[in-house]
Amino acid sequence: MKTATKRTALCAAALVGLAAAAPFLCLVPLFSPGEADRPESGAASPDSAVSQPTAAPRAETQAILLWDDAAGQALSVPAREYLIGAAACEMPVDWPDAALCAQMVASHSWALYQLAENGGSSTAITVNSAQCSGWTSEEVLRSRWGDAFEANWQRLGALADQVLYDLVLYDGAPAAACYHAISCGHTQASQRVWVEALPYLQGVDSSWDAQADGFEVTIQYSAQQVSDALYSALGVQVSGNPDSWVGATVWDDAGYVQSVELCGQAVGGADLRTALSLRSACFAIAWQDGQFAVTTRGYGHGVGMSQAGARTMAAGGSSWQDILLYYFPGAELGQES
Repeated sequence: MKTATKRTALCAAALVGLAAAAPFLCLVPLFSPGEADRPESGAASPDSAVSQPTAAPRAETQAILLWDDAAGQALSVPAREYLIGAAACEMPVDWPDAALCAQMVASHSWALYQLAENGGSSTAITVNSAQCSGWTSEEVLRSRWGDAFEANWQRLGALADQVLYDLVLYDGAPAAACYHAISCGHTQASQRVWVEALPYLQGVDSSWDAQADGFEVTIQYSAQQVSDALYSALGVQVSGNPDSWVGATVWDDAGYVQSVELCGQAVGGADLRTALSLRSACFAIAWQDGQFAVTTRGYGHGVGMSQAGARTMAAGGSSWQDILLYYFPGAELGQES
């Protein structure tokens, strides 16, 4: 995924401990002891002769299995390392904490969802560590960040520690918490891009994305470029003058192209996006001054969390929980067991 669709809740995790351990809770500010963990009235004090049980350590998080095109091999990456490397690839490191945390939780959930879909027997997703696509390694980040490496690594590491066990869940299992760079102003339903209609991926308003850099872009194509792309990718054989190739366009209710008529043949918007390597399936195409002008809005498949939207929400004071529950309505937040 860059590969390759509203509101707040936070599910707090149980932290086993006695009242004597309370000073250490400052180390894990997002967790609080559950009812079963509180000592009964009259429990022995730390100064008594009764020995106090030690809190059980948290279980290790599941490693993420990746196929790294750069290395040409499968990698088993510890969850914390995966969160740092994924966030570093998906968002600028100076974006607000809440946006970066939302990205980490979404990436983690998406990877575990893919692992479950594959039966846990193969890699979750394909990445390219050298190109910083999907995930990258500490070694690549050292080279990329240079003198800023230590500060950036510590910043992302501290955020990863905060959300290491947190996930977006649906029916108690990791959700397909996918994401994209910029929506067209409204996120897309999953079945419009892929096959399955997931209830928490049916699209939400994200009109603030219109303020993002690169929201609207126009690209020029020659008639030969369009002809070659249509034939090689879609099997469409063009004929006649280029100004007659493009017919009626149908947009869906989210603003993405549902279909466009090309040389008398209906072509899906997502298919033409792939054929012409467009930034988005929200586009308009026209023959102008001897070339095809294609104007796109947004960047990416449009399903799930808009990263530009997450940044805007975070800058406005929304928490990472707010962001995820907004972009994945009907899902819930929980922790890896």
